[in-house]
Amino acid sequence: MSETQKDDRGTTRWSRVRRRLRWVLGGLLALVVLTVVGVKVTDAVMTAQERDAHPAPGELVEVDGHTMHVAVSGSGDTTVVLLPGFGTAAPVLDFEPLTRELSTWATVAVVEPFGYGWSDATDDPMLPDDVAADVEQALDAAGIDGPVVMAAHSIGGLYAQAFADAYPQRTAAVVGLDPTMPRADDVVPAAEKEEDPFADPIPASLDLLARGGWVRVMQAIGGDDPQMFSGATAAQGYSEQNLALQSTVSNWSAISSNVVWQADHLEEAVDEVHDLTFAPDVPVLVFTADPAGERPSWRDAASTDYLRGSGCAKDVPLVGEHYVHHEHAAEISAQVEAFLAGCAASGRG
Repeated sequence: MSETQKDDRGTTRWSRVRRRLRWVLGGLLALVVLTVVGVKVTDAVMTAQERDAHPAPGELVEVDGHTMHVAVSGSGDTTVVLLPGFGTAAPVLDFEPLTRELSTWATVAVVEPFGYGWSDATDDPMLPDDVAADVEQALDAAGIDGPVVMAAHSIGGLYAQAFADAYPQRTAAVVGLDPTMPRADDVVPAAEKEEDPFADPIPASLDLLARGGWVRVMQAIGGDDPQMFSGATAAQGYSEQNLALQSTVSNWSAISSNVVWQADHLEEAVDEVHDLTFAPDVPVLVFTADPAGERPSWRDAASTDYLRGSGCAKDVPLVGEHYVHHEHAAEISAQVEAFLAGCAASGRG
């Protein structure tokens, strides 16, 4: 066989390999595209079905042309408004054990900000002043009058501060559930400070997956207990039905456009309320998480600074994780009731 014939055979064989390789790569690409499109379409269809099957348990009210969910329970003379922390996808369900305890003596209104739970997702700003204004409108629309106790978890504490500052006549007291303290970083020892506490809380890849409907897939793999976005568990008193519904609602509300906006503007949100202090006539009670049961001294300094200005203030450390209301709902309810009565009796708030 001549060298030319050998070269021709080699060229022919390599051409066949390349054609097969193109077929394989093309098939793989088609499979990826079909999977991505299939997940997105399936998510859209199932979300529509789930929303029909699980309507909002509370009232849907209009705020700035959008729909916001407010769920009211109990009938006590004191009204407690609950605001969720960052990324809690189904606030009404997450707060259920605490709502159950509080509603034995108070009227409880859980307000789900835009992009949370059954509320609309929007492209509107979510800085503390914005959310405070939304909450005030939602309370009006839901017919909730008079001064209220603003009780907020985590970053919701920034919104409660903004609300108390902007609407003093509507604020009877503020309760923080391990709230974000805007000046805490000022007292944290240098050795314990994060290099950048606001860096990339939601990676772009996770946002992309959420837009593509993959939250549903991730939750199907991870299961309902613990709940992926709140960490709630059956061991903490959450029913199987509650955890399953949290996952269902999370399919359409987790990592919403509003949550992503909040993540991108956390530092700005903290800065907006950094210099706020509570008025002397606003009682303030905070529950601070102490996971290790060994509270560092800087936490005392941060709480003291956070509470300054209030004429009736108290910090209650609770051993446990950041979602203090998961494990301590009964204790929190009892403490809030006693604290408000004590401040009223003493005339210090």
